Amino acid sequence: MARKSSDLDKKMVAAGIELIQEGGIARLSTREIADRAGANLGMFNYHFGTKEKFILKILNDFYQKFLDDLMGLNGEDPELEAVLHQIAAFSRDNRKLLTPILSDVLVGDKVVIRFLKKNFSKHFLVLELALQKHLKLKNLLASNPHHAIRFLIGAVGVPNILLEISEKGSRYKYSPESDEELVSRVKAAIIGLESKLCISEMLS
Repeated sequence: MARKSSDLDKKMVAAGIELIQEGGIARLSTREIADRAGANLGMFNYHFGTKEKFILKILNDFYQKFLDDLMGLNGEDPELEAVLHQIAAFSRDNRKLLTPILSDVLVGDKVVIRFLKKNFSKHFLVLELALQKHLKLKNLLASNPHHAIRFLIGAVGVPNILLEISEKGSRYKYSPESDEELVSRVKAAIIGLESKLCISEMLS
């Protein structure tokens, strides 16, 4: 009986993710979640309590997996190229979920915004450490470190989100980037960073 309950728990989470991809978090309905999972509202309440707790579970699991993958690169001392590739791959592989989540931010969904404010700086800290390490090895200084981080995130994380948005308003479907294409874009981003946003460090 316990395993059956656990399977239903997973089915409701999977149904919730599908519904978020289709219409976003702001429009998510507990009844729709239960119906799609073949459950009833009583089982939804038993497993998750409230819609907010359900949403937070999905967001936490989703983001924690990303962080675990980042930290698994090399503990607390990852290489910049590896971190950027992980961010680019995450953006590509999860663009159908990331796009509606970003849309929910724009419409002011309080649950999503509160989650992002509390958690979403963590991968930026990993990127910042990798950037500092890279610049030190290259004997470079970022004239504006915050601008450098925004540039890198924009270069490797945003294009696949924009591609997903473009597909929603178009008859055309685009193939997701291959791993080789991600590698090329990450390398191009690093070259752009070094050539335009950094200066050589003066050695004493």
